[in-house]
Amino acid sequence: MMDSNDIVVGLDIGTVNITAVIGEYDTDRSGEPVLKIVGVGNVPSEGIRNGVIINKESASGCIVQAVEDAVNMSGRDVEEVVCGISGHVKGMNSIGVVKVDSRRRGEKPEITEQNKQEAMRSAGAIPEVPDRETFFVMPIEYKVNNQGGIKNPLHMIGNRLEVQAHIITASTSAMRNLKNCLDRSDYGIQNMVPITLADCKSVLIPEEEKTGVMVIDIGGGTTEVGIQMNGATYFTGVVPIGGRYVTNDIAAVLKLSGDIAEKIKVNRGVCHESLVDDNETIEIPVTSGSFGEKSISRLKVCEIAKARMWEIFSKVKRAVEDAKVLQHVNSGIVLTGGGALLPGVDQVAEEVFKIPVRIGVPTGFTVDIDKDGKKIDGEIFNNPRYAGAIGLAQIGLDMKIRSQMEKNRKKPDKGMGPHDDIPEEVGDGFFKKVGKWAWDKTKSFVKDF
Repeated sequence: MMDSNDIVVGLDIGTVNITAVIGEYDTDRSGEPVLKIVGVGNVPSEGIRNGVIINKESASGCIVQAVEDAVNMSGRDVEEVVCGISGHVKGMNSIGVVKVDSRRRGEKPEITEQNKQEAMRSAGAIPEVPDRETFFVMPIEYKVNNQGGIKNPLHMIGNRLEVQAHIITASTSAMRNLKNCLDRSDYGIQNMVPITLADCKSVLIPEEEKTGVMVIDIGGGTTEVGIQMNGATYFTGVVPIGGRYVTNDIAAVLKLSGDIAEKIKVNRGVCHESLVDDNETIEIPVTSGSFGEKSISRLKVCEIAKARMWEIFSKVKRAVEDAKVLQHVNSGIVLTGGGALLPGVDQVAEEVFKIPVRIGVPTGFTVDIDKDGKKIDGEIFNNPRYAGAIGLAQIGLDMKIRSQMEKNRKKPDKGMGPHDDIPEEVGDGFFKKVGKWAWDKTKSFVKDF
């Protein structure tokens, strides 16, 4: 189907780190397509605040370094990337309705691809907001003559078609700055994807996708949120605080430098009191810049971290309750991103939401990387900090497979019937849900089936 050397690159541009994952086409034991990771680059971010570019030159340099590190590891050439979008996306649900007419007199009205596109356009006709543009439009469900729960109404009989769609908007200026930054890096853009969609692609299992799940990506500067059920997106949002705020709190309360506070958080930090004894201490060396060697209570650090994580989850809960979508979260919550590495974070989330919580790590990939003559253990990627970049690369692979399949379908076949040129439904998840109008808006991201 695809050449094994057809390269895809997932680029996760975060507030703390920029991660690039290079992958290529592979198959699993059952012959199903799978991403094979062949290179990775990870560098500290500069010129980025809360997922938004604030210094193009600095950010561009970091992007180039991350991709070049992955290129040097993989030995592959890179021309384009699938770039994650975070920090400024917002989602809303909307309804579009169209009348379906018979194509010939005497025939019953049959829903066509054009009717679906018109319904999606109707749903996407939302009031314009300054400095925001529609980024994605994805169907949640269709209704035909008020009969709901329909995923694909194509060829059904009815004179009224209604679609409930999820619309994602993004900051126009932030998107333009990001595109300009990538242009400076001399990499083409295969696509730009909200990071929550990439997270869902890499960390969710089919049962969660079916019954309803919330994914919370705790980044350094922001916390991204998505809710999915039955393969459809019901909510997309962002809370403008993340894991870096925990570091800042530790530094401020305990009068420490930011570097030392970060080391304490990473090496000894927890955010739930069940994981620390009352008498545990952390030694702060003189070289840290503090006023002489001293020790601090590990429980105190825990209290500081828990307070901030509690605030983050409380803000997420308030946002999904205001949107009236929490009832769709039946399987529980999956935490991912670098902030999910803080021990006890799942316990805090369970206390706030009162539903099951797990830590999500990427799945559905293989690893083939040689470094210094030795094979790299693929277990290092079973880490929530890689969820976004791996998910973006997996989406890039899906797009290339889809493109190849459509090229194959367009080959002339004298034995084709009148409807044989209509694409069949293949694949799972969000990415088979976008209508042609959304395809145009997102520059060939996915086609509606």
